[in-house]
Amino acid sequence: MSEPMDHRLFDCVQVNLAELADRHHGVGTHLALGRVLRFWPRPGADGLPTVEPLVDDHVCESAALLGLRVARREHVSTAAELEPGPGCYVVADAFHLPWVPYHGKKHLEHSFLVEPDGDGVTVVDGYHNDTEWGAARPGRWALGHAELAEALPEGALTFDLVAGAPPTERTPLVELADAGTFVATYADHPDRVRAMRGLTLQTWLLARSRRLHAAAMGLGTEPVRAHLAEWDAIAKQVYLASRRVAAGREEPRALFPRLAECLAADHTAFGGAAETAAVSTVDTIDVPTTVRESVTAVIGTVLGTDPPADARTLGDIPGFSSFRMMEIVERIESDLGVEFAAEDLVPEKLTHVDGLCRAVVAAGGTR
Repeated sequence: MSEPMDHRLFDCVQVNLAELADRHHGVGTHLALGRVLRFWPRPGADGLPTVEPLVDDHVCESAALLGLRVARREHVSTAAELEPGPGCYVVADAFHLPWVPYHGKKHLEHSFLVEPDGDGVTVVDGYHNDTEWGAARPGRWALGHAELAEALPEGALTFDLVAGAPPTERTPLVELADAGTFVATYADHPDRVRAMRGLTLQTWLLARSRRLHAAAMGLGTEPVRAHLAEWDAIAKQVYLASRRVAAGREEPRALFPRLAECLAADHTAFGGAAETAAVSTVDTIDVPTTVRESVTAVIGTVLGTDPPADARTLGDIPGFSSFRMMEIVERIESDLGVEFAAEDLVPEKLTHVDGLCRAVVAAGGTR
């Protein structure tokens, strides 16, 4: 193993374990975490299943895969009880952590490393993600003891992690349960806002774990790349749908059979069988000049730069993300006085200039 770490492959619990593994066993060890791929939902909040493991289970299994050993685990009630060091791994509420975009916005469990640094500490956090409140990026932050105390007002779960035997097992372990009940529960749950908010997290976790598995196992074939692209598209579509439902609008029901098909395709994509490459749903028929001008103007306002005149996709424009995609959609609807049809809320259309223009025309827009 010699690959530098791609922090985008890991969730917020895994990433700092991966950092420690590379420190102890060498660059590239982090990929051992992707050897295991699961779809094994457990009961979650609000009667909805979840693929997110419990924190203790997640830490212990991940550490074992990475050649790390838990020497001590405890819950501290204050920051003063922490023992900063080379293996000090902490899980706390991101709502109080000043270096992440969830600060003051959202409660969720988040990991980081704590090292001694003079009269204070250095926090190391490798998490990489784009959120609706801004970007989380890997970094190091110096905190005084008072600042650390403010970041941990409710205490934290701490682990002292030390090096074990380097991971040598490379055989993939793929455990995929039937997805029917999982998809049906989210599709039929009476609280659509909660269901779609929960499914946003589920599809994000599923998409990221599949990218990690493909990277770890060296699965770079075209069928696998197409399957991963489909997972990314579904995660974006679910996020868009969640925002729409929260605003009291119709959700695109077609996303549920699409999700079921993608989960079923995991069996063949990661078993070595060939898959049919995804076909773009973008309509490339010419659109009225006035509509195109209005759409490109909105894109320029949101992203701070106009797309090139011959642009067909927005993904290559710096700053574009799922959150900016939603902002573009909402701004187009507001400025042009239209409401996109639920079936048009798919990334294949909304990440292309032509697709956005066609959605405007389909919604009755003429300018």
